[in-house]
Amino acid sequence: MHTHTITIGGYTLEALIDVEGVFFPLSIVFPNVPETAWEPFRAWYPDTVSGSDKLYTRVACYLIRGYGRTILVDAGIGPGPAPLFGHACGALLDELARRGLTPDVIDTVVLTHLHPDHVGWATRDGQPTFPRARYIVSHAELEAFHRDDVRAAMHAIVPGYLDQCLAPLEGAGVLEPVEDPVELSHGLKVALAPGHTPGLLRVELGDATSAVWLVADVFTHPAQITYPEWCSAFDMIPELAIATRKAVVERATTEGIQILASHFPPVPGLLHQDGASIRWEPVSR
Repeated sequence: MHTHTITIGGYTLEALIDVEGVFFPLSIVFPNVPETAWEPFRAWYPDTVSGSDKLYTRVACYLIRGYGRTILVDAGIGPGPAPLFGHACGALLDELARRGLTPDVIDTVVLTHLHPDHVGWATRDGQPTFPRARYIVSHAELEAFHRDDVRAAMHAIVPGYLDQCLAPLEGAGVLEPVEDPVELSHGLKVALAPGHTPGLLRVELGDATSAVWLVADVFTHPAQITYPEWCSAFDMIPELAIATRKAVVERATTEGIQILASHFPPVPGLLHQDGASIRWEPVSR
């Protein structure tokens, strides 16, 4: 998969694909969306669907470098094999190695949220994978994922992953809960975008003249730019997720903010008016 390196505000930003493939039916991920509603999106985004009812899924992490910083946004599915993703093994460390990077060069890991496909490489063998890094997560997210009901729901999807991926970070004292918003470096901040999970963080990069937002799973598929009311089965607070999507669409459209998402094609896109609706259009096309 072609990825796009962005240079913005003194940083380079690049997608690292941990895994990709056909893992889930659209009808499972979007249970309330009729199959016929997908027809225009099959034409607009052919690399996001497969066959009559399959989602082509990418799990992207993002590497940000600049101002002496090396920051990783999200930590993928992990070494695997991951049953949720067809027993695939994650490629994040290989992707870093292809760029001449070892885990100890990462100084910050932003965990946008704590779903299993975003924290898999956070630890290995009970230790932080990135030994020099502080791991950023929102207070709201950490609090929610310590609740018994949330832990039970998450472990029903991937048994034990929070004990494997989160507990060692807390034990090592490298997990840094933050409030909203927080500037991590010059021109780079995180801000709350809740709904998909209670404390999901988006990463904002750039300045008043040019900006990119890494919105993680605020949107699972580009169709949700056009229809923010379409909820995925993984949206934990659906009404709040819808409100957040609408707010992001409004700001990104008005301000010309480029949008990158964890499961979209790994290129930045701008939001454009298309008749009465709004579409995400990759800037590389």
